[in-house]
Amino acid sequence: MAKHEPIPQIEGFETEQRTISIVAANVWAMGVMAIAAAVGMLLLHWVNADFSFKNAPFQMLILTVGLFVGIVVHELIHGLTWMLVTHSGFSHLRFGFMTGAVYCHIDVPMTKRAYVTGALMPLLLVGVVPYVISIFVGSWLLMLLAAIMIGSAMGDVMIVWAIRHEDADTLVYDHPSEGGCLVYRKITPQ
Repeated sequence: MAKHEPIPQIEGFETEQRTISIVAANVWAMGVMAIAAAVGMLLLHWVNADFSFKNAPFQMLILTVGLFVGIVVHELIHGLTWMLVTHSGFSHLRFGFMTGAVYCHIDVPMTKRAYVTGALMPLLLVGVVPYVISIFVGSWLLMLLAAIMIGSAMGDVMIVWAIRHEDADTLVYDHPSEGGCLVYRKITPQ
């Protein structure tokens, strides 16, 4: 991430930082992955009593490849959603790695509503939807991959939680060097 990227200044507003600990997000991710996988296996057995782990070694290879593809797709969904809700172009996006996390950053201020939409869209599209589908089609492989993707969205959930009390139309800016965002506060004359 660009460590020295200037935060856009908006006349009459000051910014307040809302960031999360990447370590805490990773701890939450592991816990949520384990719970989602355990619950998913129980649901798989309940809905599809005849599901099996046949050809498990090959499927573990597929799971590993799927994990890397899922991470890339997760970040692309953030970026594409934010591009759509801000009506901005691909040139406003940056992708990369920070300690313990992969990220997508957009350098355009937006409403909290738009930010939350982009933050949670990967959880829905590569986590929850495939998770539900996996249970009905009886695929432990898809369920496990979806459980991992649900867990990998915990940082996003934590960021959304950090701004939960803000009005939907509050302006926010994706933090350029940390997990989280900056909230624009109207300066009141004294």
